[in-house]
Amino acid sequence: MSAWRTPDVLAAEDFLKNAVAEADRAMRTAQQGLKGKEPSTEDIRRVMQFAKSSEASPAMRQLADRIARGAGLSWRQVLTGEAAHDPLVRQALDADRVRLDELIKGETAPPPPPRRPARTDDDEPVQFTEDAW
Repeated sequence: MSAWRTPDVLAAEDFLKNAVAEADRAMRTAQQGLKGKEPSTEDIRRVMQFAKSSEASPAMRQLADRIARGAGLSWRQVLTGEAAHDPLVRQALDADRVRLDELIKGETAPPPPPRRPARTDDDEPVQFTEDAW
């Protein structure tokens, strides 16, 4: 044992080794959980329709065009994460993440709460408190 490797350093090395091993186990478990969770044909159809619509982000429409041209990429690869290394795929998924989750789960997100009109200086206060006057 070297003089600089004090008991505190050894404990820190042991802690780091265990943390790395735990992270590796968690990654393996997550990868195994993803296997077998293929998107259904209906999921892929809904995503394809969305990607071609005007609601999709420009990146998603560009990705749809690239897949339609036969660039060696499929919607199944995009949705399972096999194509996550591709910058355009990441950009499209990031831009439309919420909508894609809705399409794949078959659920829609609740509508956003209604926005209250902005107050102007000449508006009367809606609530009165002791210090309002």
